Amino acid sequence: LSFQAKYGHSNFPQNAPEELTKQYPTLARFCHDQRLEYKRLYNNKFRSDKMTLPVFDRDVRCRHLEEVGFEFDRTLALWYDKYHELVEYRNDNGHVRVRRMENTPLYEWVLSQRKRRKGNQQLVKLSEAQ
Repeated sequence: LSFQAKYGHSNFPQNAPEELTKQYPTLARFCHDQRLEYKRLYNNKFRSDKMTLPVFDRDVRCRHLEEVGFEFDRTLALWYDKYHELVEYRNDNGHVRVRRMENTPLYEWVLSQRKRRKGNQQLVKLSEAQ
């Protein structure tokens, strides 16, 4: 939870910067493993008519992680990774007009968010909350 206290969320980036990897050397693997456990648990691979102790333990662990804001949906977690990267960019630069030559992946993400906001027919329109 020290990561959460410092960064305000529980979603450790999958491709974390080197400084984060040094500071939290096992957190990326832990998050990956928890997402796999969650997927197995809720895809009924471990479910049966009766709940065994290992299945109960997985379920309890998943609920505890959800309580601290851990994101099991990797697609959503990746969205938040880019969002937090954009927040850092804004804090460093004072704006969110990312130029392609500065950071191509972030530029493309921002562009896709703007297209989604405008309701581009090729993309799913986001709600106000997103």
